[in-house]
Parts: sequence; C-alpha cells; structure tokens
Amino acid sequence: MILIVRILAHAQMESEHDSLTPVWDEIINQKENLQTTLQDKGRLLYLTKRIGYNEASLFVHVKDAQVITELITSHLAKIKGVSGIWVIQLFKPKFFPLPRDTHLMKRFVITAKVEPACLSDVYKKLLNPNLPDGLKKVYYAFTFHLYDDCLQFSLLADQEETVQKYVKEILSQMTGVLKTAVYPIEKTKPFISYEDWQEYAKEGVSASAWDHMLTHFKI
Repeated sequence: MILIVRILAHAQMESEHDSLTPVWDEIINQKENLQTTLQDKGRLLYLTKRIGYNEASLFVHVKDAQVITELITSHLAKIKGVSGIWVIQLFKPKFFPLPRDTHLMKRFVITAKVEPACLSDVYKKLLNPNLPDGLKKVYYAFTFHLYDDCLQFSLLADQEETVQKYVKEILSQMTGVLKTAVYPIEKTKPFISYEDWQEYAKEGVSASAWDHMLTHFKI
C-alpha cells in the first residue's frame, strides 16, 4: 500500500515556515534510519510540502500497517517540533512515467469531491494520461480521507494558469465532480531514483504487484 504520512510542525510566532524547516531537515537527515526501520517491508518514496501548510508529507510504500506504525511511533513522532501526524492511504493508485528533467516545471496536488455513484466513472476518465500541453500526471488515486475529498492526483505544469484552466474547464465539468481544490507544492525531496520511479509507473503494473520490488530494494 502507498501511504501519505503528514507531519505537522508546531507553529512559531515568527513564521510557520521556520517551524517546519527543522522538522523537514531532520526527516531527511534520518532517512537511512527510517529506511532501516522499514527494511524489506517498506520503502520511502519522497517528501513534499504544500505552499501555505506547516506540514511535510512523506510518501511511503509498505506491505502492511504494522510497518508504518513502528516508523511513526519510534521515529517520526519523536522528531523535535512535531505536533501531530495524519496518515492517508492511496487506494487504486496509479503512477505515471515522468520526463527525466522536470526542474523547470511546478508541481500541484488536486483534490476532488465526487458524487458517490460517479466515483468509478470519474476514476476511469482521469486514468487517461493524455493532458493539455504543458501538463504531466505524477500520480492518481482514491483517498476517501474526508467527506469532501475522496480523490487526489498530482500534476507537473509549466505554469499554474495551465493547471487552473484544466481543473476549471475539464475536471470540474465531469459528471459527478462536486468540488475541486488546487494546492501548489513548494518543494519535493525524492528518496528513490528516477529509474525506480519509472518501475512504479510501468504500464499494466498494478499496486498489488509493487510489493515484489521491496524484496529487491537494497537498503
């Protein structure tokens, strides 16, 4: 399973960003210890931060919930400055191949509230990798983590206006889509190589088949 571990930092009077930076840096500093805790039962994928949010989101691939429980209680929860942790599971996740050089592109996370009876239809429509020029899909999945957010995906874009236009003119117009939100990403720290990401994004490879990659992953 693919999980998003959202790690909230204590707010400080001077700046919310300042309070997250030590937490962000410590997660990166501890990446080897965190991966050792997971061993061959899990894998750190990447760390990301949404603009305007005093939190870091750690994407992790694990075989079962017990693995992530140990990672959180023994390590992430003990990082100085952490005030809360929230775990979101990605259901039926789909990763997409990415160009090797994306440093000129910005990343965005889009969430959507979908009429329950239309969930399957909307999911199938959004599996289409073809997007307007200037956009690339990163991942896509159900989340069901809030009544107002049941679907989430990530896009790379040349500019924010392209994303907003896509969401307004295409996503929001799909039958069953009730509400959408766009979250620009401030920064991302990958923990896997470009080649490993492409393995996750291979056509026809299901989420259940990803677990075999954990066995061959070198800690």
